[in-house]
Amino acid sequence: MEPQRITRTRHLSVAEEEAESYLENFYSKNERDNRRVSFVQRGAMNQAQFDKKFDYNKPHKENEVKKQVKKFVRRFYEPFTSFLTFKHFILDLIPILKWLPNYEWKNDILSDCIGGLTVGVMQIPQGIAYALLARQPAINGLYASLIPPLIYMIFGTSRHSSLGTFAVISLMTGITVERLTKPDMDPIESTLNGTDGTIYPSPTEVSCAIAFSMGIILFILAVFRLHILTTFLSDQVVGGFTVGASIHVFVSQIKTLLGIRGLKRRSGYFYLFQHLFDIFTNLDKVNVVCVGISSVSCVVLFVGKEYISPIFKKKTNCKFPIPWELLVVVLATLFVFYTGFNETNKVQIVNEIPVGVPEFSIPSIDLISQVFADAIGITVVSVAIWLSVSKMYAKSKEYQLDAGQELFALSFASIGSSFIPTVPISCSLSRTLVAVGAGVTTQLSILFSSILVLGVVSFLGGLLRTLPMAALSAIICVALLNMFKRFAALNRLWKVSKIDFAIWFVSFASTVILDVSIGLVISVGFALFTTIIREQYPKWHLLASVKGTPDFRDAERYGDTVYFKGICIFRFDAPLLFYNVEVFKKSIDKAYAEWQISHEFYVIREERDHLLMNRMDGSDESANERTVINRKSSIVNNQTGKSGNSTSPDIYISRHFVIDCSGFTFIDYMGVNALREVFSDLRKRRILVYFANAKAPVREMFEKCEFYEFVQKENFYPTVRDAACIARQRQLE
Repeated sequence: MEPQRITRTRHLSVAEEEAESYLENFYSKNERDNRRVSFVQRGAMNQAQFDKKFDYNKPHKENEVKKQVKKFVRRFYEPFTSFLTFKHFILDLIPILKWLPNYEWKNDILSDCIGGLTVGVMQIPQGIAYALLARQPAINGLYASLIPPLIYMIFGTSRHSSLGTFAVISLMTGITVERLTKPDMDPIESTLNGTDGTIYPSPTEVSCAIAFSMGIILFILAVFRLHILTTFLSDQVVGGFTVGASIHVFVSQIKTLLGIRGLKRRSGYFYLFQHLFDIFTNLDKVNVVCVGISSVSCVVLFVGKEYISPIFKKKTNCKFPIPWELLVVVLATLFVFYTGFNETNKVQIVNEIPVGVPEFSIPSIDLISQVFADAIGITVVSVAIWLSVSKMYAKSKEYQLDAGQELFALSFASIGSSFIPTVPISCSLSRTLVAVGAGVTTQLSILFSSILVLGVVSFLGGLLRTLPMAALSAIICVALLNMFKRFAALNRLWKVSKIDFAIWFVSFASTVILDVSIGLVISVGFALFTTIIREQYPKWHLLASVKGTPDFRDAERYGDTVYFKGICIFRFDAPLLFYNVEVFKKSIDKAYAEWQISHEFYVIREERDHLLMNRMDGSDESANERTVINRKSSIVNNQTGKSGNSTSPDIYISRHFVIDCSGFTFIDYMGVNALREVFSDLRKRRILVYFANAKAPVREMFEKCEFYEFVQKENFYPTVRDAACIARQRQLE
């Protein structure tokens, strides 16, 4: 049966005539025959008619909890239901079995070798420096750059991210180590037995307990597919937090850059400022030789990276960058070795670095309960940085990254590394950038970087005994320059979004002023708070018909629009939930007040004036006019609940209020009650109320809340145009 069409008479407004003409001209005759255009072809109808005509069926819903439990349990037994599914399960769990047999040796081996060796050269000085930042023996940083990456190579899916030591993670680890190890003693030299009779864990034991706890947390996140939780860590939260943590890293290195020793340990809120105060009050203890070593190291690193390396790369087109960090390590070590400043001027050095394979030991179970809370924060930061960097390069290099598998890979790497002296691991931004620039194509590059680190661990560790700590601090501080460059982007962020700027600033300020761990909690909490605030005070708009189209858009943004007289179309851009229902009702009142003072509030003024003129001339109302008046009066009375057939001009000058529900992505019971109150209030003002564009889940919520018993289903329409067209028909028929 051909759908009923609205006759093109004066019943349609000028804008509707233009919209219909536009759609018919837009499609060719053949296209119109084959593609039935929505409004023009089917005519206006309410939601009940639309659902009946197009066979709407509510999807069958079984118990949601039961459904999710079945889905969760199926993940565990489904791989064992057949040989094929088990094969795919193993290949997904161990990705190296998929990509290594298909490895393109001729095309990729050279770039992976060069890239891997380049990353390995960076891992040596950074591993030593960041281990000392975590209050660990230097060798632990090299072990963290050796074993965990090899485990990740087997289970990971990122081809470019460099796993190993990272400044922020090392700093957070160092804070926990300082809290649990023997006070007032260099953690590298601390022992199990304190002089006060208390048994303190060693820094390595604390670090391994943190690594093991991280692995357990990551494994739980992977099993329950909870990597989605990292979405709460927006770019602004991570950016502000990491820059704030970098300030802590930089301040922690000042005493080593200046060669000041014997400062008091500080922890807790505002400890950063207490530490700065201690430094300023002990400036008389500055070691001039340490200042010289750190200054020269900083100059060499900065000038080399910022000026010489770009020129060298441009002139030679060489993918292998100059290893400035390694060069500084070698030169500083030789300088102290030949001058003997470590003995004559008390320059602090790394001392003995063990040579050989790391010793195997089981993490201390007793320590896990003491470090678990700190491990949660370290894990969250580690995963957030890892996934953000890995996803960015996976997208730019056009390959698939499995976030769930990444959590498994990181958990295996973290748990595996906890059985040797290690430092908690994460993604290094600087090494990843170097890996990409060096042309790394697959995870096989990790093998070459690990071979280089293994060579240092096995044979060359003893040669670094006189490596000055000041040079390592210089490496850390210069590496932080890229973090501090993020301040330059704040101007643009302010222009783009004041709220995002506020999130970044609060994350940064809370981390710097209070503490690293509490700063992360405040950062996430404030970001979620801004989301609630934005939904609690959303925008609302009055819509108008865009000329030449079937669309209704925000009237304040589009100038070439047409209002229908006596019809107000309102949209609320937010879910209608308990925390914003009062704002919604106030928005309705504001929209009504704005509509009331506009000339569109008065309906078909010409018809009213015509009738009044006829009465002044003494002529009687025609039967047709009385029929129109009585019909409009009955429509109004149907919604308002009033009876009578008054022929006052105010009766047939009907007004219509359309609520566009497209912004209601969610609605709760209080939201439904708010709509009920709005409907009741407007009909008391003798205004017909229409609901349009309500999504199926929202309409199902209406049904559950028995809203249709209060508001007839005929007052709901599939589109705003349906509602507006029916309103025009009621005005002009």
